[in-house]
Amino acid sequence: MGRWWLLFWALGLAGLCRAAEPSPLTADQVIEKLLERSRSTPDRIAAQCHGCTRVSLIEERDSHGELKERVSREFEVELHGARQQLRLLRLNDRSPTEKEAKRELEHEAEVRKDYSERKGRGRAKGPDFLDEAILLRYRYELVGMETNNGRASYLLKFQPKFKGTGKDIQDRALNLLAGRIWVDAGEFELAGVDAQLVDRLEVLAGIVGDLERLDFTLDRCRLEDGFWFNRTLKLRLDGRKLMSHFRVNSVIEQRDFKRLAKPSPTSEAPAEEPRRASR
Repeated sequence: MGRWWLLFWALGLAGLCRAAEPSPLTADQVIEKLLERSRSTPDRIAAQCHGCTRVSLIEERDSHGELKERVSREFEVELHGARQQLRLLRLNDRSPTEKEAKRELEHEAEVRKDYSERKGRGRAKGPDFLDEAILLRYRYELVGMETNNGRASYLLKFQPKFKGTGKDIQDRALNLLAGRIWVDAGEFELAGVDAQLVDRLEVLAGIVGDLERLDFTLDRCRLEDGFWFNRTLKLRLDGRKLMSHFRVNSVIEQRDFKRLAKPSPTSEAPAEEPRRASR
């Protein structure tokens, strides 16, 4: 009798433990928590003071795979709130001249200004890489749980709701993307993205050109102080512009993250540059 009582007691305790466990989330619930998290990102950006090394590599090849152009850059980056200050350390694996360093920084500033202006025209507010309007373009399916950079994450598949539609090329491209995303289970921060085109993207019915392939991957990491940053961003483009075919591979890596002291109110503020790939 004593053994049976012990068995029933153990089974009852196990049932109580299971009842105390939180119910698993649905895909929609994970996305909603991700959106809630993203809405508070500007406040976290305002509080950041970090530095890192950013390395970018762009390679363009012809239709036969022969290398046409290769450009590598290495920057020292300081992030103070929504401002960032860049210093070019190396250009194509060598120290840059003063003129080259100035030209590269001016080019970076122009690219970021253009992106910031386009982002502000009729799009929802949010982090640069995670616009709420973009997230709502897709349908999601919860695949399960995975470990991402040592942290538990929700893995979801996504498909476009309005395949191939849009008023401009950017909209049409976004509505042709499908893939997977990882959402951190502890903080519901975006931890990673793996996306591809599901169909060819034509420009003016293919007369001007078309994009045959677009692969996009993003890996993000959490620092010990709780801030999240992009660690690796990879992009591959294959397509045609008029009669010329192109293949472009781009990789941006950020490493050696460190916490910086907050600048004093009397110190000189970093140069104004809209943020893009720093978060």
